[in-house]
Amino acid sequence: MTSTARDTKTSGSGRAAEPGSGKRPLPYFKWEGTMAELPSTLRKLVGTRAYQNLKSAYGWVKHERRNRPSMPLKRKLQVWRRGFFAESATMYDFDRNNPAEYLSDFTRAARWRDINAHNEFFAHKLVLRSFLLAMGFRQAETLALLFEGKIVGSPFSPDAQHITPDELIRQLLSRGGSYIIKPEDGASGKDVLLLENRGGELIIRRGPEVTPFTVANLVALSAAGDPPHMTLIEERLEQDVFWRALFHESGNTLRVLTLWTPGEPAPFIARAVQRIGTSMTVPTDNWSAGGISAPVDLATGRLGPGRMRPARTAGLVATEGLPHHPENGAQISGAVLPGWDRIQDTVLRAAASLPFNRMAGWDVLVTSGGEPVIIEGNGNSDIDLFQVHGGLLADPRIRRFHEALG
Repeated sequence: MTSTARDTKTSGSGRAAEPGSGKRPLPYFKWEGTMAELPSTLRKLVGTRAYQNLKSAYGWVKHERRNRPSMPLKRKLQVWRRGFFAESATMYDFDRNNPAEYLSDFTRAARWRDINAHNEFFAHKLVLRSFLLAMGFRQAETLALLFEGKIVGSPFSPDAQHITPDELIRQLLSRGGSYIIKPEDGASGKDVLLLENRGGELIIRRGPEVTPFTVANLVALSAAGDPPHMTLIEERLEQDVFWRALFHESGNTLRVLTLWTPGEPAPFIARAVQRIGTSMTVPTDNWSAGGISAPVDLATGRLGPGRMRPARTAGLVATEGLPHHPENGAQISGAVLPGWDRIQDTVLRAAASLPFNRMAGWDVLVTSGGEPVIIEGNGNSDIDLFQVHGGLLADPRIRRFHEALG
């Protein structure tokens, strides 16, 4: 079952209004189905389709050389001809499931990234956060932005100003609690760190590793590279008790996929999964790094059995469905998400209000007050954490979306 955009509204104060509140609606940007072509010398020389194929083929070879799944060559060739990684054939259990119901890895690599004409708006957290704040959606407070060897404190507030490393340390210690450090343009949970105050000392956690925190390293990193790196330090939102019980050391977010079929007045929710962290992923719930993905029934908000990537399950769990968390025993299968209707409304209002959105995977954390907060959006979302629960193209509405784009 899918959901469509509901009564999309915002309050005059800039906070997103609840559906049915009678406030003015958010602006909608109807999509007619055109896809922009990104400028590239090679793309101009060989053509867009050939350029996409060449780029995807290069990435394909790198992926298969890196993963090297145990599979006979004859079987690999069969899988590759259908556009899937050898790893995917195992993950999606093509011995029992129909590959035609699955969006292929090649399609995702060669076609998906150009569906959004301005995918860079999703790739850069500062840009997306600015749009969401302007539309009245709550965001985690950004405490500092590090760029070109400098630190800007409270960059989204009227009090934004350059501060010294010592001032940043004093602010972090005085506030208490814990924080998230992340690259401004990062993806897939890469380089996301948990910053904690332990007895007046700031330490960093990433998975099982614990190291002292030094501002100097972050400042130096922000001055390196071409262009220089941007790093964000933001508050760590306290999640609601239901999600904290799933695995309390990570932020356990929902990944909600919205699609906007050309000519349709509003986007719809195509699929949703609950992501759950493990000791391997702290402070994130990233599935590729060893987290759990559990399917969400769109009609009821009920979770199905969790799944882990086969490459990440060695010594921990089998790849079959997980009714409970393998480390703490928390119930997964059969658990019902509190406030599921409110979560859907939040995602659909955001998806409908952003002029550059055609397709996105939204990461949503529900706070201790039950408020859904969009942590980030992914314009080129991973599909394996969705399709490990069944092929996307088995849903007629999702298939129509892709057929409309050729």
